[in-house]
Amino acid sequence: MKKNLIKLFTITIMLTFLFPATAYGKKQDDIYVRVRIRYPRLFNEQTSFEGYDGITLYDEENEMFSLDDNLNLRIDTYYTANYYITDSSQGIHGPYHAVLRDEIYPSYKEAYVKAEELKEEFDSEFYPYLIEKGYTVCGGNFTDKRSSEKLADELIDEGYTAESINGNKENIVAYNKNKPVFMYKKDMPVYFSSYNENEDYEMLKVDNRAYRGKITLKIAEDFKLLTINHVELENYLYGVVPNEISASWGMEALKAQALAARTYAVYSIKPRQDYDMEDNQNSQVYMGYDYEKESTNRAVNETKGEMIYYDNELIQAFYHSTSGGLTEDSENVWYENLPYLRGVNDEFSDNSDSPHTSWQTTYYKEDIIRILNLDGNDVDELYGIQIKKVSENNRVLECIFLTDAGEVSYKKENARILLGLKSSWFSIENGNSFYFITEYFPAIESWETEIPSRGGIIDLITEEEIEETEEETGNEMKPEMGSIIGKYAITDDGTQKISREKLSFISSKGVSVVDTDSKQYNFEGRGWGHGIGMSQYGAKQMAEEGYTYDEILQHYYTGVTIK
Repeated sequence: MKKNLIKLFTITIMLTFLFPATAYGKKQDDIYVRVRIRYPRLFNEQTSFEGYDGITLYDEENEMFSLDDNLNLRIDTYYTANYYITDSSQGIHGPYHAVLRDEIYPSYKEAYVKAEELKEEFDSEFYPYLIEKGYTVCGGNFTDKRSSEKLADELIDEGYTAESINGNKENIVAYNKNKPVFMYKKDMPVYFSSYNENEDYEMLKVDNRAYRGKITLKIAEDFKLLTINHVELENYLYGVVPNEISASWGMEALKAQALAARTYAVYSIKPRQDYDMEDNQNSQVYMGYDYEKESTNRAVNETKGEMIYYDNELIQAFYHSTSGGLTEDSENVWYENLPYLRGVNDEFSDNSDSPHTSWQTTYYKEDIIRILNLDGNDVDELYGIQIKKVSENNRVLECIFLTDAGEVSYKKENARILLGLKSSWFSIENGNSFYFITEYFPAIESWETEIPSRGGIIDLITEEEIEETEEETGNEMKPEMGSIIGKYAITDDGTQKISREKLSFISSKGVSVVDTDSKQYNFEGRGWGHGIGMSQYGAKQMAEEGYTYDEILQHYYTGVTIK
């Protein structure tokens, strides 16, 4: 049942005398994580809260007071309907307020009582305002400074100390039914939650989605309202595990996922930042209370507190959907060589029922050109794509796009990310031929400054070859350049003449000669994800074959211990 504010304050005060204030901090051995909630969101500058039995506000240690069941939280700016004014060329349009300057109240209730008195006396909206010193009272939400100064003057005339202030995006305001009921400075530690009697737990609906724990808000530099769920670790995992793995899979696979997710979360805690993780694939997919499942909650509970260690240190417990038969070394995907993230044979993933074990996709030439340009390149024509380097575990380490702007190189994960491929384990079929010239051509005088981006001119000698030749001859060498039209290339298929219908590209190791008739590029690959750490479908298969969760984890993470 909804409460009006006066009744709610009365109840709150009575309970304060009957019971000690609820402490926000838990036992020392409890771990909390802070998750930025990104979806669903109505507007970047506001969010809505719905409570179960009133919305309670906390500071870092104690319960402060309660408000009604429905609140809309906004950055302090001037609003017309649901929109705010941002045109700075027209000057500053609010929010201007009249604030009591020297009257500080120790509690929200006292500030609220004063706000109600002022509202009656001056026929304007007044509401408590939490600042560093305590609670004061603000009045109005004006577009112009003159209006707030007028209200401040009226307050002064009646014996109050008051002044006009501009919020200037420095405050967060709580509205109920489009009327401000509470405002606080953006850096104040304020947390929101609501007690759900049906679940015997604190939780809050944020834009119609329920989350355990408490919610805090921050204003980002780019004028966005960050909505952050401050939640106990195990409760966070309740909302992660069923969204990272199917709740219908075997219990040992679910437990393995719970440990990987728990370890990842604790490793990701960043005390000096506003939040530790996001609620999406950038961190772990976290959907809150509404998406919890009985089986995954059980997996979390039965492994409570257990994490994955290497040499007594928490690991970065990366995981992915499907390896395709081999996982990958960490340095072949990112840049750090981690001893516990070594590529392993993964017949379990290969033998699983994953729909991603093998895949195919096709891109038309014009689509790839568009994607390259969206990534900051200046390309008008694409002549071919060359996989230049592959890891021992079959993943592409360098992919080169041969264009009218020259060679465009993407290394490690970047090519897969660029094209949106399921994995970096892929090959390309496009009808192109890649030949490497093995002879030198006469030098031309202008090669240093007039090397074209495509066709006809090539550096045919590498730095290694230069060093070897200089050692043998004792003479300083210079790369020789020249035309290749009509020349011959030595290939696996024999010696072939380079015709005018084919195009050559400069390379540090030779010339790539490509057939420019290709209109589409067919990608064939294996696996889904970055290929680092645990394969989730592999874990599923191992569980079905009778392996325990610790055996699953020790298969995918080299040399680790579970404790």
